[in-house]
Amino acid sequence: MMEDGHQNAVVDNSLFRRSFLKTGTLTSSGLALGLSGTAPVSAGDEENGDGDSEGLNLADVSYLQLLAYHHRSAIQIGEMALNRAEHQELRNFLEQSINNQIEGLEKIKSILSDAGIDPGCVLDIDLEDVRVLITGIPGEPKPNERAYLKTLEGEEFDLRFLEIFPYHHRGAVQLSKVVLREGRSAEVEQLAQNTIETQIEGITQMYQWYINWI
Repeated sequence: MMEDGHQNAVVDNSLFRRSFLKTGTLTSSGLALGLSGTAPVSAGDEENGDGDSEGLNLADVSYLQLLAYHHRSAIQIGEMALNRAEHQELRNFLEQSINNQIEGLEKIKSILSDAGIDPGCVLDIDLEDVRVLITGIPGEPKPNERAYLKTLEGEEFDLRFLEIFPYHHRGAVQLSKVVLREGRSAEVEQLAQNTIETQIEGITQMYQWYINWI
């Protein structure tokens, strides 16, 4: 048994097998990451993830947690890419992306706090502690893809990055579309809609660069 300070990082692979990737639901995916008992849901709606329409249900909280990991991962990848990218347009894009992810994390914390949930209880898990789950989130680069990118620089890096990173954006779009079906919070719904719009915009831009630079 791990100490209390690390209990949220404990991963049950059997739960993950019932995750978003298998079932299409955000609720069980969040539970696999230690969300059990976190979100304010009524007893009658607990099983299907429905909760108080004025608050957050499990799908909402699961989405916020997974989106936070998505943002933190994007910051890591962006900072790595800034040291290798050749085109100034891509470097500018990465800098703006990092800033957007930081703002997104603050928005997620604000939504959780407003709902009476301590953000630390939901978000304070080291990325490396749950890497096996994070790489299972749609579009999340696998360790071998990250390692490969780190061997490249300049034009070659830019092209390979533009082949991989749009899928990271598509993962956020996929998660956001699910919470639009399963969530109950109007604020989370707006966040998901904004995420879809910005991620699709980024995907389009990256594909345009790829076509121009190849």
